[in-house]
Amino acid sequence: MYNQNQLENLLKKTDLYTNDTFEKLILYIENLKKWNASINLTSKKLDIIKHIQDSLLFFEIIQNPIGELLDIGSGNGFPSIIIGILCAGLRITMVETNAKKCAFLRDTCMKLSIKARILNIDILSMKTQDTFSIATLRGLKIDSKIESKIYKLLSKEYGKLLIWTNPPPSLKKFNFTNSISKDNKYLHMYTKAQVAQQPI
Repeated sequence: MYNQNQLENLLKKTDLYTNDTFEKLILYIENLKKWNASINLTSKKLDIIKHIQDSLLFFEIIQNPIGELLDIGSGNGFPSIIIGILCAGLRITMVETNAKKCAFLRDTCMKLSIKARILNIDILSMKTQDTFSIATLRGLKIDSKIESKIYKLLSKEYGKLLIWTNPPPSLKKFNFTNSISKDNKYLHMYTKAQVAQQPI
């Protein structure tokens, strides 16, 4: 359940409110509830406002996001759909192993006019000729294989990895650079570690 006044107040507190954004978020929520009734995208007791608030942490840690974003395990659309609604200039690729959840994501992106590529694959099988400036990971545990894959997929120019979890994981291929928390929600940012140049 959610309250539209809560949603409006949340957006205004974060300076992200526009009529278009508000209307698209309502449409997203209604579509999420519709699909959830048949394919169990998330818990029926899901606090949607808190999940949106959690997703909005992205904009507090990334200022003026541009380029290509890779969202791993997009599932019910948090945070990728929220980011897509609020940042039309960011090119988003959503990776999800569940075919039904991919169908939901495609339907939602079509209804909201979000230009996103949705891949029904495991992140480990993704081709590494694709490169991204930002990768996001929420609700999934990162292990050494996933870390290595993300490292290869991120661009060489200090690609950023954002992970919603707590405590922040200890990663070997990334440098911990920033962290933010609000109302027991946590987002941590890592920068791709650069390989030192070998002497000639």
